[in-house]
Amino acid sequence: MNKIQEPIFELNNIRVDFENKSVLKIENFKFHRGTVYGITGPVGSGKSTFINLLSGKTFPTKGEVLFERDYYKKNWVGKIKLPDNIIICDKNGFSSSLSVMEILKNQFGDRIKELKKQYYSNNTKSLEWHTPIKYLSSGQLEKLALVYSIESDPKVLIIDDYGKHLDPEILQHFNKKLNHIARARGVTIILASSYFKNIIPCLSVLLSLDNGHLSKVRSFKRQVKGKSKP
Repeated sequence: MNKIQEPIFELNNIRVDFENKSVLKIENFKFHRGTVYGITGPVGSGKSTFINLLSGKTFPTKGEVLFERDYYKKNWVGKIKLPDNIIICDKNGFSSSLSVMEILKNQFGDRIKELKKQYYSNNTKSLEWHTPIKYLSSGQLEKLALVYSIESDPKVLIIDDYGKHLDPEILQHFNKKLNHIARARGVTIILASSYFKNIIPCLSVLLSLDNGHLSKVRSFKRQVKGKSKP
């Protein structure tokens, strides 16, 4: 089996218990490269537990999670050391005193002009460009986290509560962007949301959770419209 066909994640006979109660139970599932997966379901269905399992934040009570056919490595205190090419979209990891521009410049250096043009080019967004993190709205902070994560060149991108605070125009832009990086760069993208409408436009596969169980798996055919970059 070549690298493209080989699954990026494999879940085998997974069970996660919390306070002696099973909160997630998945017999077998494989995530493949260059695919956009959505995880949806009502509050309490197990979405965040599923995301935390893939992110290495939660250990399965039973079963195994494999990344590229291997177990996650652990550090000397027994915590999982996530591979650098698995990016977790985290809007809480930025220094509150720095501006959007400073955050992105520190990470991406000479690419800063390109990123401003692509994500912060109009008059309203240019004001946002110089705003300190502590003054950003929830939507602006989610946008920054998405830009930071997407442009960090992930092999796997994991996003919890995707689109929760984004306005429709910005959400549409990121839906197109996620589709593009999955198709053009082979990135595996895993999104979780309680809002079905937020994730459906960019999905290849939808996983529906109900009471901790994988109740339905639905595949979508994405229509490729040329090779232009969004």
